Amino acid sequence: MSSPEMVDYIRTMIRGDHAANDRVEARLDELGWEGFPTLLGAVFYFAVNRRFDERTTPGEIMRFVADMRASTPAGTPEIDANAAEQLISAAVNPNIATDIDPQMAGRVQGLVILRILGQGAISDEDLDALLAEATELASRV
Repeated sequence: MSSPEMVDYIRTMIRGDHAANDRVEARLDELGWEGFPTLLGAVFYFAVNRRFDERTTPGEIMRFVADMRASTPAGTPEIDANAAEQLISAAVNPNIATDIDPQMAGRVQGLVILRILGQGAISDEDLDALLAEATELASRV
């Protein structure tokens, strides 16, 4: 089950508040990260569905992933383009199956969330609503 600290961790990550994110991360290291992958996956789902829908072409997803990878700062762990495209496609179309390494999936999800929701792309009110929806979804999985 996700915790308020996990929600704060994602919020501070999206907002680019690195100092607060480091503090929350240290707290989570003490409390434990159990349930975080489920929450991250739920946030990813809602973020992707804000940006893409069932009419999105594979080419649009490929361009998004290519742009995201090209703009990723040096030192950021590499992501597999095919894995990113599959995860995004599966979030839009639940009939698409994926078999992605969980560590790679987490990296992809984090970068996609930052790309779609970061840099002021979402208001505080909308971010709070998205995080509440994601928390609710994660609690049911």
